[in-house]
Amino acid sequence: MHTSQCQLIQRIERMVRVMAKIAFVTDSTACLTKAQAERYGITVVPLSVILDGQSFREGEDLTAAEFYQRLRSSPSVPTTSQPPVGEFAAVFERLLQDHDTVLALLLSSKLSGTFQSAEAAARMVGGDVVVVDSRIASYGIAGPLLDGVELHRRGGGKEEVLALWERELAREKAFFVVDTLEQLHKGGRIGGASAALGSLLQIKPILTMVDGRIELFEKVRTHRRAVERMLEELDRDAAGGKPLKVGVVHADREGDALRLRDQLTQRYPHVQAEVCELGPVIGAHTGPGVLALLYYEPVDGSH
Repeated sequence: MHTSQCQLIQRIERMVRVMAKIAFVTDSTACLTKAQAERYGITVVPLSVILDGQSFREGEDLTAAEFYQRLRSSPSVPTTSQPPVGEFAAVFERLLQDHDTVLALLLSSKLSGTFQSAEAAARMVGGDVVVVDSRIASYGIAGPLLDGVELHRRGGGKEEVLALWERELAREKAFFVVDTLEQLHKGGRIGGASAALGSLLQIKPILTMVDGRIELFEKVRTHRRAVERMLEELDRDAAGGKPLKVGVVHADREGDALRLRDQLTQRYPHVQAEVCELGPVIGAHTGPGVLALLYYEPVDGSH
C-alpha cells in the first residue's frame, strides 16, 4: 500500500473518531463547579446527604457552606446515599439519544455504592456505556475527567480517553488532614486506620488513599506539621520539574486552601494548582476542617 493511501486511511479513521460523539458523566463528589460542568458539557448525577431527617441532593438543594454551618449546630450524625440505579439509567438513556458513547468516571467503589449503581444502569440500557471506578474522590475525579473531555475535543476517541484515565488515575496521590477521625470512624470509611483511632483522637492524622480506600499515612502533633508533611511529599514529585496538576481541597477552610495554592504556584512554576471545595457528601464523613492535596502527573498534552 502506498504511503499516500496509508495517510488517507489514517485521516478517515481520525474523522470517524471525531464524529463519534461521547457524553461524559460523573457524580457530585467530583466537586465540579456548575460553571465547569456547563463549560465542558458534563452531566453530574447527585448523591444525597441526610441531616436532621431531611434529604438534600448535593449541589442542588444544599451548598457546602450551608451544610457545614448546619452540621456544627446539629445534634444528629449525617448520613449519605448513592444515586438510585433508575436515575443513572435515565441519564444514560437520554444521553445515548444523541451520543454514540457515554463515559462515566465516578467515586471510588470502596467509598460508596455509586459505581455499582451506575454499572447496573449501564447493563439495563444496553447502549455503549462505560463506567470507570476512579478509586478516589473530589479533584482526583475532576482533574482526569476534564483532561478526558479536552482530549475528546481535540479528536481523541473512546479508547484514547479511557487510556488517558487509566494512566492518570494510576499516577494520582492524595494526602489529607482532618480535625478528627470521629466522623470517618462512625461512617465506616476509614479502613485500616480505624485500629489506631483511640491514639489518634488527640493528634492530627494525615490520611491517604490506597486502592480506593482511606488509610492512615502518618500521625503528627499539629495541623501546621501535617501541612508541612503533605508539602514534603508533593515536593518529592515536583522538585524534578515535571508538570503536576494539583487540587488543594478543603472543607470549610477556604482561606488556608487559597494560601496553600498560592504557595505552591509561587514555588513551582510548572505546577498547575486550583482550589476545590469538598461537598456535603464527603464532608458528612470527614467533618469540616479538611485540608488536602490531590495531585498527578498529566499525560502528555493534557497539561
